[in-house]
Amino acid sequence: MFPYSDPAGRNFLDNNAVADIFRQQLQGFYDTFARRVNSGFTWLEALDQLSGGQASQEVSVGWSSFPITAQATDALIDRDRFEYQDEYVEWRTETNQGGLTQVTFTTEFPEYFEAFAALGFNDLVNAIQDVMPGANPTVAELFGRGFNAASSPPLGRARMFRAHLQENPWNNGEKGILCLTQRFNTLNALFNLLAACSVRRTQGTPENTCSLVGDACGPARSSDPALCATAQRSVRGNLGLSLRDPTGVRIVKLDGVWRINNSTIDINDPAQNQGSWVMSRNARRAVLTIEAGLTVDGSPVRTGAQIARKLQVAADVLAAPDAALPEWARVGVESSSRGPE
Repeated sequence: MFPYSDPAGRNFLDNNAVADIFRQQLQGFYDTFARRVNSGFTWLEALDQLSGGQASQEVSVGWSSFPITAQATDALIDRDRFEYQDEYVEWRTETNQGGLTQVTFTTEFPEYFEAFAALGFNDLVNAIQDVMPGANPTVAELFGRGFNAASSPPLGRARMFRAHLQENPWNNGEKGILCLTQRFNTLNALFNLLAACSVRRTQGTPENTCSLVGDACGPARSSDPALCATAQRSVRGNLGLSLRDPTGVRIVKLDGVWRINNSTIDINDPAQNQGSWVMSRNARRAVLTIEAGLTVDGSPVRTGAQIARKLQVAADVLAAPDAALPEWARVGVESSSRGPE
């Protein structure tokens, strides 16, 4: 099994059992979608076994985190995260006396925390406290009332934890935000998107492929068309591709002109931003603290959605010539492939 990395850069809190559970989950995603018939999407292992001295190339696909599909005010987008925040980025706002004080963004998928939940309640609490020091979640908060975490089998704990994410106060905004929960922001959707868009097409252009692959791609989003076009360009160039390790969406930067007390700063530079913008967890989490005098493009910061318009995120794809891939990873052999040994 490929030794997939901790996406948050935390080495699974030195818990080898959690690492094994998470890696098995990831292997399942790669196995499932690398077997999509005639798709150039393949196993990550194949990119490490190229022939002819070939090396894979990395492509970073970026997009804006603002949910352009949301027909709602900024305040409503902030308030109803599970309805509107659909670009593989979700956020939680905090206020004081009606004014915005902090916005926390996350791009982490639930699978990471499910691996801890499968091992046990205490392991899950440790993972949550690693994100939010001082958190003291209860069994009822994480799994729902009446659930016996101690007697439940590992898969039952993991599934119940995920099913309860919208009611979990450490995730739904009441006490914090933990991971992506909006219905379209799933790891399965990300893999399915790339696998579907990696089937080479003779009609249309790479840029309009998103509208040709059915429910796998949402043409009205920012993320899906960008990822889909990249995948289709790759396979039309006779390349195979895969999501790199660690898999996921990373926070890249904030755009815009930022000032503190009328002095221009580089908001992305910790040496200049006075602690107002802090990224962590392998760029899967970031917090903007709104101090007096902080403005963007000349305007005070009022909502999280306003910041989301400036926030750029990305997913990283590896690609290499299909002919250089091992035979078991090439286009056309999916149904009979043994997959990586």
